[in-house]
Amino acid sequence: MVFRTTPIDNKKAAMGYLNANQRPCCRNCSHGEQAPRSGAYNDVYPWRCTLGGFGVTAQAVCKEHKAPERKGATA
Repeated sequence: MVFRTTPIDNKKAAMGYLNANQRPCCRNCSHGEQAPRSGAYNDVYPWRCTLGGFGVTAQAVCKEHKAPERKGATA
């Protein structure tokens, strides 16, 4: 498989561009988990922070972000 490098790809690399799946956020944090829906009127947070114990959005981020451990990775 051959990957093309375009001028846009070069600009993104120079800027340190990260797409939504690459940025640190609750969705890709080891402390974040998808919350079960309770059906309550105030059930507005689809994710939960297990470290803080509160509801969050998937795109939220804090200074305690921790990338999940990769399965099969060796130290």
